Amino acid sequence: EPPRTARDRCARRRGRLCSGAAGGSRGPRRPQGAMMNIGIPVSQQLLDSEEAKNVAVVHKTNQGYSGKDLWKLKQERPELFGVPAAVAGSDAVSAPAGYQEDLRLGAGWWYNRERDVYLHRESKKHYVRDVATNELCELGRGRDLTATLSIQGDAVACADPKGATSKHVVINDLHRAASSMKLDFGHHDSPAAMFAVYDGAAGGALAESAAKGLHVRLLPRLAQHRGNWENERLEQVVAESVSQLASEIGVAKLSLAIALVLGGRVTLAAAGGAMCCLFGKDGGADGGMDEVDIAGLGDEVSTHCGVLEDSHLGVLLSVDGVRKAPGLGPTRLRALVRAHTMSERPRAACVTVLSEARRGGAVSPLACGIVRFGWSTNDAATPAAKRARTEAARLTKVRCRHILLRHTGCTSQLDRGKPKASRTALEAEEQLLRLLPELSMMGASAFTARCRECSDCETNLRGGELAGDLGWLDKDPAKNRKVPAAVTRAAFTLSVGQLSDIVSSDRGMHLLLRTG
Repeated sequence: EPPRTARDRCARRRGRLCSGAAGGSRGPRRPQGAMMNIGIPVSQQLLDSEEAKNVAVVHKTNQGYSGKDLWKLKQERPELFGVPAAVAGSDAVSAPAGYQEDLRLGAGWWYNRERDVYLHRESKKHYVRDVATNELCELGRGRDLTATLSIQGDAVACADPKGATSKHVVINDLHRAASSMKLDFGHHDSPAAMFAVYDGAAGGALAESAAKGLHVRLLPRLAQHRGNWENERLEQVVAESVSQLASEIGVAKLSLAIALVLGGRVTLAAAGGAMCCLFGKDGGADGGMDEVDIAGLGDEVSTHCGVLEDSHLGVLLSVDGVRKAPGLGPTRLRALVRAHTMSERPRAACVTVLSEARRGGAVSPLACGIVRFGWSTNDAATPAAKRARTEAARLTKVRCRHILLRHTGCTSQLDRGKPKASRTALEAEEQLLRLLPELSMMGASAFTARCRECSDCETNLRGGELAGDLGWLDKDPAKNRKVPAAVTRAAFTLSVGQLSDIVSSDRGMHLLLRTG
């Protein structure tokens, strides 16, 4: 298209002169009104133009930039970053993600500020600072021993006529409890659990304060040191936590018994006349290596930490009233609880101890706890046992029957309108305890007869083998509207034809028999 004005023709002539291609390719056409000065370099004309101001700014900003990433530039020229060249020589290795070099410890140390962990370059080992000495110690890594060891426990407490009662705390998974408190517990072995009984003889409010406060103080202490724990350190921390709690509550000492299980070790502690008894599978009149007694008879907290062996069966915890009962020495107590503990009925073992103590003249409030250790073996039956556990884990529904005894402490709304029960919770448990030997020996036929005779459930008069039938229970307790969650959880631990331990719920005390 021919130029329309003199200005256009002038612009075209100047463009040809700058390109040096008269009569050749004209190149891209400039916008109308654009002017270029003859004799000025093209790059200078570009920078002078209004449209190129941003280009000039970027050009000035990037002057001296080599195009390398900062981490690579730091390795090649450490003096630019204040790092001595001798430390970051040609053989320097880049720090892992999240770590930075810590020259306070010398060459070869990296530090992760977020995790508060040191890494030694040569050994590849992680270290943390000991809160007691401020020295570096190797980071502890908890071992998972759940394939070898399982922990099961329960406790029972009873009140005096004035309503004061002893308390108990059962924490079956300390790792989960620590996680809920946002504590790092990965340096401790699994399984990890805590069981404790608190004497209410000095007042129910005192026992309740101790039950609510001890684990809240103990778990942060166990999480604070992330190195490996010696037995003496475990004993010290447990004793100091008990003393700290007593001081905060405002008493000289507390009356309690504790069993702290961390993997293959158990730490026992007793104070205020309470007692802990570690016992084995085979009892002897003269005791043995599997039997340890800890009684809190002095002003200080008595402690003992030891390694568990597969010959250990469990731990008994009792308050001062049980320990002082006539005829209930450690040997007698072990004999009372051993059979029920071996049959995986720790609650029945606790009821046995309290019943025997009351017959001997012990005065309420009383409390007793049982911890059971389950060991897997390497014999020929192990594959079958593992297969049974795997199949149990895959179950989504089971069928059970139950015998229910209501008591004065029941709070379930399902029993509104029914006559109020007159028996206490302990009396209901003692009645079920007396049924256990017969039901264990005679099986389903005896279960049917006893269910029709004494059960307070709605289905006790059903015909045949349906007496006490709960129907098919879903693994999700929320889907079993009329069945307490405690009953559902207990049902899924049973094999077909197995009789349960005594189960406590808001409806009362139960005995379960799995039928499908």
